[in-house]
Amino acid sequence: MVIECYRAGAIGDILMTTPAVRALKKKYQNSYIRYVTVTPDLILNNPYVDEVSPVGYDADLKIYFEYPVGKGYPNKPLEKHIAEEFAECAGVELDTVRGDLILCDHEMKFAENAVKKLKKLVIATIHITAGWSPYKQWDVKLWQKVVDHFRGRIVFVQIGAKGEPVLKNVLSFVGMLNVRLAASMIYASDIFVGIDSFPNHVAAAFQKPAVVLFGSTSPIGSGYSTAINLWKGYDCSPCYREYNQISLHPKSPCPYEIKCMKNIKLDEVIYSIEKILRKVRK
Repeated sequence: MVIECYRAGAIGDILMTTPAVRALKKKYQNSYIRYVTVTPDLILNNPYVDEVSPVGYDADLKIYFEYPVGKGYPNKPLEKHIAEEFAECAGVELDTVRGDLILCDHEMKFAENAVKKLKKLVIATIHITAGWSPYKQWDVKLWQKVVDHFRGRIVFVQIGAKGEPVLKNVLSFVGMLNVRLAASMIYASDIFVGIDSFPNHVAAAFQKPAVVLFGSTSPIGSGYSTAINLWKGYDCSPCYREYNQISLHPKSPCPYEIKCMKNIKLDEVIYSIEKILRKVRK
């Protein structure tokens, strides 16, 4: 039996489909699963996928992983994790919403070598900028205060795309790594700190303790039990606002001056990091 799974992107969404792929392979044990996508980074090396392809072919079963537009999304908030919505597309049930991400040996060794001299301190990967939405982002000056507060106790390893702001007093790989090597830095770290973007899902896949800030999205749709999820839960949130030039569902600018992110206080973030730091301190 040949099963084709379709999800064009984005990177984090691909990873959130992997629990459903895992469940499909268990349901159809002798199946051949072809994953069709143009953003294959986080599905490569997946033990439940037999082939990754940019185009589809003939298949006995074709599954399209889609957001629940029929339930009112994005005007209506998600009522369950998007991994569970994707599982519903596939007609399977999940044992966990945590995704599968299998690194290659050379990817793990790269990250381990990058931080091996820092092992006497706690290592935290930090990611502060979202490619899809400005409404997910927290004040860079506040992120800098977080880094400064933990100086001498935590080494922050910053990942991100070229052109993103680089914090001071961090080990920066901003603009230097592909998606999988960025993921490997999370693998080699003790904790993850950042916003709701693809590294949030990577941290969950590796079961890393995390502190994640939510604004235009919510922990209901993309949070994990391994993280402290900071979200104000205002009536207007989640709004799923994105950059209109790339969004499939353009919306007007936030009428509330992005209060969902601005009202997450520095002390809340520091306290949350302190809380998980007590569990992983070396």
